[in-house]
Amino acid sequence: MALTFDATNKVIETTASITDLQQFHLELRSWEASAEGAMHPITHNWKSLELGDGASVDQVDLVNGWKLKFSVAGSYVINGNLTGSIVEVPGSFVKHKTSVAYVTTSVGSSGPSAASIAAELRASLVSELQAILQIQTKIDATF
Repeated sequence: MALTFDATNKVIETTASITDLQQFHLELRSWEASAEGAMHPITHNWKSLELGDGASVDQVDLVNGWKLKFSVAGSYVINGNLTGSIVEVPGSFVKHKTSVAYVTTSVGSSGPSAASIAAELRASLVSELQAILQIQTKIDATF
Protein backbone atom coordinates (compact mmCIF):
# COMPACT_ATOMS: atom_id res chain seq x y z
CA MET A 1 0.00 0.00 0.00
CA ALA A 2 1.40 3.36 -0.98
CA LEU A 3 0.46 6.25 1.25
CA THR A 4 1.06 9.92 0.58
CA PHE A 5 0.85 12.61 3.23
CA ASP A 6 -0.51 16.13 2.89
CA ALA A 7 0.85 17.41 6.19
CA THR A 8 -0.47 20.93 5.66
CA ASN A 9 -4.07 19.67 5.56
CA LYS A 10 -3.39 16.59 7.73
CA VAL A 11 -4.64 14.19 5.05
CA ILE A 12 -3.32 10.66 4.52
CA GLU A 13 -4.02 9.61 0.94
CA THR A 14 -4.21 6.11 -0.48
CA THR A 15 -5.37 4.58 -3.73
CA ALA A 16 -5.79 1.08 -2.28
CA SER A 17 -8.08 -0.66 0.19
CA ILE A 18 -6.77 -1.11 3.72
CA THR A 19 -6.93 -4.86 4.16
CA ASP A 20 -4.03 -5.21 6.61
CA LEU A 21 -4.47 -2.78 9.49
CA GLN A 22 -1.12 -3.70 11.05
CA GLN A 23 0.69 -2.91 7.78
CA PHE A 24 -1.19 0.40 7.58
CA HIS A 25 -0.03 1.19 11.13
CA LEU A 26 3.59 0.36 10.25
CA GLU A 27 3.51 2.61 7.19
CA LEU A 28 2.10 5.46 9.25
CA ARG A 29 4.83 4.98 11.87
CA SER A 30 7.48 4.83 9.16
CA TRP A 31 6.37 8.21 7.82
CA GLU A 32 6.23 9.66 11.34
CA ALA A 33 9.86 8.58 11.82
CA SER A 34 10.97 10.20 8.54
CA ALA A 35 12.56 13.65 8.38
CA GLU A 36 9.31 15.15 7.07
CA GLY A 37 6.99 13.24 9.38
CA ALA A 38 8.99 14.06 12.50
CA MET A 39 8.10 17.73 11.99
CA HIS A 40 4.36 17.06 12.38
CA PRO A 41 2.02 15.68 15.07
CA ILE A 42 1.59 11.91 15.16
CA THR A 43 -1.05 10.52 12.83
CA HIS A 44 -2.57 7.80 14.97
CA ASN A 45 -2.75 5.69 18.10
CA TRP A 46 -2.32 1.93 17.78
CA LYS A 47 -3.80 -0.77 20.00
CA SER A 48 -3.52 -4.52 19.71
CA LEU A 49 -5.56 -6.63 22.11
CA GLU A 50 -4.38 -10.22 22.44
CA LEU A 51 -7.35 -12.58 22.72
CA GLY A 52 -5.36 -15.77 23.28
CA ASP A 53 -4.65 -18.75 21.03
CA GLY A 54 -2.87 -16.40 18.59
CA ALA A 55 -5.94 -14.23 17.99
CA SER A 56 -5.83 -10.48 18.37
CA VAL A 57 -7.87 -7.39 17.59
CA ASP A 58 -6.02 -4.40 16.19
CA GLN A 59 -7.20 -0.80 16.22
CA VAL A 60 -5.95 2.40 14.59
CA ASP A 61 -7.34 5.72 15.81
CA LEU A 62 -6.48 8.72 13.64
CA VAL A 63 -5.60 11.63 15.96
CA ASN A 64 -4.50 15.26 15.91
CA GLY A 65 -6.89 16.13 13.10
CA TRP A 66 -5.50 13.63 10.58
CA LYS A 67 -7.98 12.31 8.02
CA LEU A 68 -7.93 9.44 5.53
CA LYS A 69 -8.66 10.01 1.86
CA PHE A 70 -9.10 7.47 -0.91
CA SER A 71 -7.87 9.81 -3.63
CA VAL A 72 -9.15 7.99 -6.72
CA ALA A 73 -12.83 7.28 -7.36
CA GLY A 74 -13.69 3.61 -6.80
CA SER A 75 -14.78 1.03 -4.24
CA TYR A 76 -12.58 0.43 -1.21
CA VAL A 77 -12.59 -1.80 1.86
CA ILE A 78 -11.22 -1.09 5.31
CA ASN A 79 -10.74 -4.36 7.21
CA GLY A 80 -10.48 -3.79 10.94
CA ASN A 81 -11.06 -1.18 13.57
CA LEU A 82 -10.04 2.14 12.10
CA THR A 83 -11.54 5.27 13.63
CA GLY A 84 -11.23 8.79 12.32
CA SER A 85 -12.51 11.02 9.57
CA ILE A 86 -12.59 9.92 5.94
CA VAL A 87 -12.50 12.65 3.31
CA GLU A 88 -15.24 11.95 0.80
CA VAL A 89 -14.23 11.84 -2.84
CA PRO A 90 -16.95 11.89 -5.52
CA GLY A 91 -17.38 8.43 -7.00
CA SER A 92 -15.80 6.63 -4.05
CA PHE A 93 -17.49 4.04 -1.89
CA VAL A 94 -15.82 2.80 1.29
CA LYS A 95 -17.01 -0.39 3.01
CA HIS A 96 -15.83 -0.63 6.59
CA LYS A 97 -15.57 -4.17 7.97
CA THR A 98 -15.08 -3.71 11.70
CA SER A 99 -13.66 -6.51 13.80
CA VAL A 100 -15.42 -7.87 16.85
CA ALA A 101 -14.04 -6.15 19.92
CA TYR A 102 -14.07 -9.27 22.07
CA VAL A 103 -15.46 -12.74 22.40
CA THR A 104 -16.34 -14.47 25.64
CA THR A 105 -16.95 -18.14 26.12
CA SER A 106 -17.93 -20.09 29.14
CA VAL A 107 -17.16 -23.77 29.61
CA GLY A 108 -18.34 -25.58 32.70
CA SER A 109 -18.93 -22.45 34.72
CA SER A 110 -22.10 -20.97 36.00
CA GLY A 111 -22.80 -17.30 36.03
CA PRO A 112 -25.94 -15.31 36.51
CA SER A 113 -28.70 -15.98 34.03
CA ALA A 114 -30.04 -13.29 31.74
CA ALA A 115 -33.26 -13.29 33.75
CA SER A 116 -31.47 -12.71 37.06
CA ILE A 117 -29.37 -9.92 35.55
CA ALA A 118 -32.52 -8.27 34.18
CA ALA A 119 -34.29 -8.61 37.55
CA GLU A 120 -31.35 -7.06 39.38
CA LEU A 121 -31.16 -4.22 36.87
CA ARG A 122 -34.91 -3.64 37.15
CA ALA A 123 -34.72 -3.51 40.97
CA SER A 124 -31.83 -1.06 40.79
CA LEU A 125 -33.74 1.18 38.38
CA VAL A 126 -36.88 1.12 40.55
CA SER A 127 -34.80 2.10 43.59
CA GLU A 128 -33.13 4.92 41.65
CA LEU A 129 -36.47 6.22 40.33
CA GLN A 130 -37.95 6.19 43.83
CA ALA A 131 -35.04 8.29 45.10
CA ILE A 132 -35.53 10.76 42.25
CA LEU A 133 -39.28 11.00 42.99
CA GLN A 134 -38.55 11.71 46.65
CA ILE A 135 -36.22 14.53 45.70
CA GLN A 136 -38.78 15.90 43.23
CA THR A 137 -41.49 15.77 45.93
CA LYS A 138 -39.26 17.77 48.31
CA ILE A 139 -38.54 20.34 45.58
CA ASP A 140 -42.26 20.65 44.78
CA ALA A 141 -43.08 21.08 48.49
CA THR A 142 -40.66 24.01 48.84
CA PHE A 143 -42.20 25.96 45.95
